[in-house]
Amino acid sequence: MPDAQQKYFAPRPQSVKDARDFAASIVTSWGLDDTDIRLCVSELATNALLHGSDTAHGFLVRLEADDRLVRLEVHDIREECTQQLKSAQPAATDLRGRGLLIVETLAADWGVERRRPRGKVVWTHFKPTPKATCQAAPC
Repeated sequence: MPDAQQKYFAPRPQSVKDARDFAASIVTSWGLDDTDIRLCVSELATNALLHGSDTAHGFLVRLEADDRLVRLEVHDIREECTQQLKSAQPAATDLRGRGLLIVETLAADWGVERRRPRGKVVWTHFKPTPKATCQAAPC
């Protein structure tokens, strides 16, 4: 069983890419496919940056795995929506608002928990999928 890994990200736009790269490198080092996790950490980090951070506080990404699941957590400092965060149904013309729908579609399960002393943790579970290996043609 690999050790859990976590990293704090500053409240700046570049942190979304940095969080995505961090998660992908950890999951890949575990020998697992990072595709769905990469997309979900991008969506959750964006939400944390836009709605869960302020100029003094960023967000934390934590990953842990065992033979049954990979757990991704994104921690932030805002408590709003802790009890009622759920995916909305955006209108076809909306340019935003599909992030949690993507998470809901790709993850085996997801939810929100209160974080002590303040804030929330948005977590997702994924079935561990081994990284595909190329056998005939180059990847």
